This record gives sequence, C-alpha cells and structure tokens, in this order.
Amino acid sequence: MKSFIFNNVFLKNAYTCVGPVEGKGPLKNYFNKIYDDLYLGQKCWEDAESKLLKEAILGVINKSDEEIDLIVSGDLINQNAVSSYAIKDLNIPYIGAFGACSTMILSMIIGANIIESKNAKNVICATSSHNCTSERQFRNPTEYGGGKPKTATFTVTGGVACQLSEKGLIKITRATVGKIFDSTLNNPLDMGSAMAPAACETLLEHLRDFNLESNYYDLILTGDLSDMGFKIVKDILTEQKVFNANYYDAGLMVYDIKSQKVFSGGSGCACIGVVSMGYIKFLLENKKLKRVLLIGTGALMNQMSVNQKKTITSIAHAIALEGVEI
Repeated sequence: MKSFIFNNVFLKNAYTCVGPVEGKGPLKNYFNKIYDDLYLGQKCWEDAESKLLKEAILGVINKSDEEIDLIVSGDLINQNAVSSYAIKDLNIPYIGAFGACSTMILSMIIGANIIESKNAKNVICATSSHNCTSERQFRNPTEYGGGKPKTATFTVTGGVACQLSEKGLIKITRATVGKIFDSTLNNPLDMGSAMAPAACETLLEHLRDFNLESNYYDLILTGDLSDMGFKIVKDILTEQKVFNANYYDAGLMVYDIKSQKVFSGGSGCACIGVVSMGYIKFLLENKKLKRVLLIGTGALMNQMSVNQKKTITSIAHAIALEGVEI
C-alpha cells in the first residue's frame, strides 16, 4: 500500500448523469441529468456510454471559470475506448486510467497528486459505465435473456466527472493506493465477495498509515460491493475489531434493491462515482457530513480471464474528503 497526504487539493465542481433505472432510485434528486432511454439517441450502447461521459465532463467544464489543464478518465470497455471517444474532440491533455470499478477513485488520486505537486491547477477526473455495454463485454448479451443468481450485481448506467483544484469547499486530505488481492474466487456473477477482502485491506492500511480510528470518518463508503460484499466487509472488520456504525456501500444506495429488482445491488465504474459526486458531495457541502472516506473497489478481470475461469484479482483505492469550514 502507498498513502499520500494532500495539503492543497480541493474538490471544486462535479456533474453526474444517469440512465432510467438510476433515475428512479433513492438518489434521483441528486443527479444533474437523468435519461429515460438506454440508447441516449445513439446507434449503440457504447456510443451511449461515451455520450454520458462526455456530458459529465462538459458539465464540469461549463461550471468552471478556469482552464482545465488535464483530464484523467477510464472505463470498463476494452482499452478505455469509451473515454477515448468521449474526450477526443475536447483538445485537453488526457491520461487514461484503469482500475475497473475503482477507476473514479484512482483517477482522483492521480489528479490530486498532480495538483499537489504544482504541475497543474485544474484537473478533471471522470469515469462511466453502462449496464448494457458491461453485459455485452463480460457476460451474456442482454438479448440472450439468461437468468442470474442473487449474488449478481447490476451495472450502473452513468457518467460522472469532477474538477480538482487549488480551492473549493471540500478538501482532499489523504489517499491510499491499494495492492492487488487474489480472492481465489472465480465467479463473475459474485464480484462483491471477490472484492470485499481488498476493500478491507485498503481500509485497515489507511487507518494504520495515518494512525486513525475508524470513527474519525463520519462515513466510510465502499463501492461497488453491494449486498454480498458489504456483509463480508462488516464480518471481517468485526473480526479485526474495527467498528464504524456509518459504514455503507454505494451499490446499496443508488438503487432500492427490493423494489427495483437489481439482484445484489449496483456495480460499475459509475456506481461510487455518481453516489459520491452527487449525494455525498451535497452532504459535505451542506455540513451534514464532515469527513468521508471513499473506497473504490475493482475486479481486475477481462473477457479472456472469465472464459478461462481464472481467479478474480481485485483492488481497492481510498480517498478522504473533508468539508471546509468557512
């Protein structure tokens, strides 16, 4: 693990846009834009996801009164294709990042280090996912109509972007980059269980590195473990005698998993992104929360590894957000 302290990095602006299922979920009032069509007027789902990401990035650019120096972004589609097509016409330097569903947090850690080192003043960090693009790439095509177990997760359709800067109402204070963890599990329809140990390892290392108790944070939010992984994390932390009543997972927040029938809950790069840059950002800015630790989790698999039934290697990255007193 590698941890960082930031003294001069702030979350300034953010923009989130989501699809129809997310737009009917519990957090619908905290998204900037909701689409009622999975195609978003495009010819294919991959183009639709690119549109979500580009709209989120442009949403941040339009909010900002400063020039953007750099974009750090990634997605789940082979070779970050969605990000490349979304950003290609913006004429802004670009770093492609991949951490599977931890990509939003990874991008923010990269952006924060660049700003802290004084090599940029304004960096956009972004990611996206789309339910249908993920199903097509990693599992059976949606048209196949195959059933799924309750352990499966439901990929969030959404695009999210945020601006990190040298000033703002929310300060980026700390971060921890995780190590790859081999869960020994190989079921792509139960990624929450595979990623849970990585989330615990990163959380415990973060607390050790900064000599913090878990109750230092008003909220510790993982994503995207959903119900299966969330329960495992709680069990592991109980065994480790790490207690925090305000631990939750973004995959359980973006949907009402009972009424919306999304299996174990939400997943995908956009999962922790739209929850944190929509709802959590609102709570921090309005003093409902003071300190939050976001832990993005990612299953580092691809089509080939799934077909070869290899074990699912996972990773988790953490970043701390704190409200600024005015």
